[in-house]
Amino acid sequence: MLSKVSLPSGEKITFLDTPGHAAFSAMRARGTQVTDIVILVVAADDGVMKQTVESIQHAKDAHVPIVLAINKCDKAEADPEKVKKELLAYDVVCEDYGGDVQAVHVSALTGENMMALAEATIALAEMLELKADPTGAVEGTVIESFTDKGRGPVTTAIIQRGTLRKGSILVAGKSWAKVRLMFDENGRAVNEAYPSMPVGIIGWRDLPSAGDEILEVESEPRAREVVDWRKYEQEQEKNKEDLKLIEEKRKEHQEAHRKDREKYGTVHWKERSYIKYREKRQQQPLKPKEKLERDSNVLPIIVKGDVDGSVEAILNVMDTYDASHECELDLVHFGVGDISENDVNLAETFHGVIYGFNVNAGNVIQQLAAKKGVKIKLHKIIYRLIEDLQEELSSRLPCIVEEHPIGEASILATFSITEGKKKVPVAGCRVQKGQIEKQKKFKLIRNGHVIWKGSLISLKHHKDDTAVVKTGMDCGLSLDEEKIEFKVGDAIICYEEKEVPAKTSWDPGF
Repeated sequence: MLSKVSLPSGEKITFLDTPGHAAFSAMRARGTQVTDIVILVVAADDGVMKQTVESIQHAKDAHVPIVLAINKCDKAEADPEKVKKELLAYDVVCEDYGGDVQAVHVSALTGENMMALAEATIALAEMLELKADPTGAVEGTVIESFTDKGRGPVTTAIIQRGTLRKGSILVAGKSWAKVRLMFDENGRAVNEAYPSMPVGIIGWRDLPSAGDEILEVESEPRAREVVDWRKYEQEQEKNKEDLKLIEEKRKEHQEAHRKDREKYGTVHWKERSYIKYREKRQQQPLKPKEKLERDSNVLPIIVKGDVDGSVEAILNVMDTYDASHECELDLVHFGVGDISENDVNLAETFHGVIYGFNVNAGNVIQQLAAKKGVKIKLHKIIYRLIEDLQEELSSRLPCIVEEHPIGEASILATFSITEGKKKVPVAGCRVQKGQIEKQKKFKLIRNGHVIWKGSLISLKHHKDDTAVVKTGMDCGLSLDEEKIEFKVGDAIICYEEKEVPAKTSWDPGF
């Protein structure tokens, strides 16, 4: 909160009051970057708290001097000296202890020494020769920003250089303004704002962010140019490669779209999308929730977008998905506008997921969806939405079993041993890689082809049974399939199986 205090001497101080709650750390950090002097308020009965230490660090990081205000000195349990001693641990040394930090004992409740605090601040400013240039182009910082129903985007700012006047053209972040109206901290209209003066500014085209730097430019075209360039740079930084891929994919589908138009004639793209999805489903009716729960290989979705063109683009990308042997993508509903209660109810009925592009889902809708167990996924970049859809499709696929080799042995000799009345084939091997573990799975490779998979019934090193044979060691082994004939030169692979999540093979080109 910004406020301005006028002293009897005629001098003025602008205060930027930041909340002390832990959640407002970022706000306090921004505050130290804007202010010239930090007034550190510490309660005389509580002493140094976690937020006190944090505020000290912010002031040090911003290289801003501190004036210490020890508050609640009117209370019986107040101990200002204890506060000063505790602050020594954080390199805040008061004048009483030979340092340069002024300490003022105050009471916000009674107003005791509040004027002394203001005078101490003025004295420090004069000593530091803190001055600002009221001429030249305006420079400032956005402190707060919000949207007023009657006045549109509004910012509260501190002017740090120059003099702001009505009609000035300003740029902040990725927004610009032609100043229509200014008002002071009391809501009174003003025609000029000087350095260190808090001022509300009306006339922004879009809402800047708190902490954005305000700069004055010479004209509206120049302001648009600056904002457009900043937006362009941000977009390029995030999506340079992705935008190229999107454009390439769009060109690849032009021919497919032309064929669609020939096939479906003048049918509206919305109807065409439904026809094509129903054709892929082989004219099957939509499945209600109880059937879908038994068919986990289907992903029903609802798509909502800000405009028709956005929804069309999303459906065109989805049209490149070929379910074949993967999870089936079922378009239950699509439309334009924010996500509604009807969308949530529909998603619950079909056990589906709602995807929103550049639209909102209010708190009431979010709570309803959470209660019904419906996922709502909101995106502002189309390729992020498709990536999310790919992940959702992949989650519906069964896990893949992968083989991970543990060791490999080559067969150097073959022979057989007699066990009771039968002869058991035995392979004399040497372990070439890793190790052979009897409890794992094995496969026999001949000329690059797998001719057997299974387990071992025996594994011996010399004449002793063993569980593991390592690289370079010889061993004899027999399989659980007696009809398999060993040949010198065959390879025995020891491996284990691991289940890994499957990924859809769908590549939309992003």
